[in-house]
Amino acid sequence: MREFLWERDFESVRRFLAEIFNIRKAYTNWIPSQLENLKFGPGGTEYLDAEDEYLKVWEIFDEAQRVTLTTIAVSYVKPPGSCWLSLHPRYASAAREIVLWMRSRVREMKGNQAERVKMSLVVDDDDVEFIRLLSDLGFRRGEVEGDKQVRPIDSPIPTYSLPEGFKIRNAVIEQDFLKYREVQMAVFSHIVSMSKEQLLLYSTASFYREDLDIVAVGPDGNFAAFCTARIDPSSRIAELEPVGTHPDYRRLGIAKAVVCESLKRLEKYKPSAVVILGAASTESARQLYESVGFVNEGTRHYWFCKV
Repeated sequence: MREFLWERDFESVRRFLAEIFNIRKAYTNWIPSQLENLKFGPGGTEYLDAEDEYLKVWEIFDEAQRVTLTTIAVSYVKPPGSCWLSLHPRYASAAREIVLWMRSRVREMKGNQAERVKMSLVVDDDDVEFIRLLSDLGFRRGEVEGDKQVRPIDSPIPTYSLPEGFKIRNAVIEQDFLKYREVQMAVFSHIVSMSKEQLLLYSTASFYREDLDIVAVGPDGNFAAFCTARIDPSSRIAELEPVGTHPDYRRLGIAKAVVCESLKRLEKYKPSAVVILGAASTESARQLYESVGFVNEGTRHYWFCKV
């Protein structure tokens, strides 16, 4: 195990995540844009260099030659216990040792707190071997994290229509910040912390394309819905995140319109996969995604233990 430094390790870890996705096609592991979003995501607090400490790289190391032979895993442990493990399927036998280390690390991070903290990992419901391991280590299944919505690349894009007076365009962050934040905050409460500086930083991420940052504009000029497609430039995995409709404009077909427009614009980038991870597991959300060609490949849950 070694330290992660963003400037040195981001590219190699991103390649590693793309490689294990191509082998396994599983979402218990991060996809590359989820890693990059740690630093550039606009909905949380500013990423500090000290946060590199939460990431560790696990490798097979040749002591005699003093060289790394291969990366086998990347772990993420953040106070007060949010964790993620991306493990190469060829080295599944290392999972127990790494999870035990992560649990010890959570315990260490809580310091002198008398109260026990909840350590959690997001796991695909069909990741049977990993679930068996976590169960053996005392983890229990908790609340739903979301659905895995995956769209076949060759699926045709449906046509859409908009209510009279509505139009679709891409957001222009410099001029649209207040409306952009307002519509996203109406759907996701944590967006209240979004600042213009964070949003401008977000627009510099390698997965960000302005033409894929879609908004529907109402007759009053306010934003009614949004859909951003993030596409990793190395693996070309595209993630629709975030997607949402302001409560005042629901059941008008606007959500379908922004998703379809996003899919249409994605075509020129030739994505290798199109996914929505942690998608809302409500009946209405599932109906929407099914109507535009997504297939629900199952649910992800939080697995937790007290440490």
